[in-house]
Amino acid sequence: MITAVALAVAVLVAAAVGLRWTARLIRIGNLDAQALADKLATPEPVSALDWPELHVRAVVPLPDDRPLVLLLVGWPAYPGREVTLLLALSGDDHRSVPLLGQWCASQASVSPSRLGGADLELRRRRSLERVHAELVAEDRAPALPA
Repeated sequence: MITAVALAVAVLVAAAVGLRWTARLIRIGNLDAQALADKLATPEPVSALDWPELHVRAVVPLPDDRPLVLLLVGWPAYPGREVTLLLALSGDDHRSVPLLGQWCASQASVSPSRLGGADLELRRRRSLERVHAELVAEDRAPALPA
């Protein structure tokens, strides 16, 4: 009797974990699909924030009163396209710089999104990892020699 109850509980817990994992994967897939659909609405992107995806190539935290970060980002579909972004992070945000560094080291695919005004969100594709920031400046990097 106790074995049957334990087995039933184990099956229910496994089913609940499986459903939760499936819901998470569906949510991530929907976020990726929505981000791509939003980007396809801008056929000729002017800003790196309009690119369908980007790779973080370098992360340089700047010493300042408010946390500023220089990011060198590239569009994987166009290897010569690189942009330098100057981002302001919130003062109490201590996880964004290490997270950006991890994305840079792993060449993770990142989906940029505008949140209104200068606010933006960088989200690692196929995950729920996010960095919220304010775009201070964007500058096109010179083209790399072929």
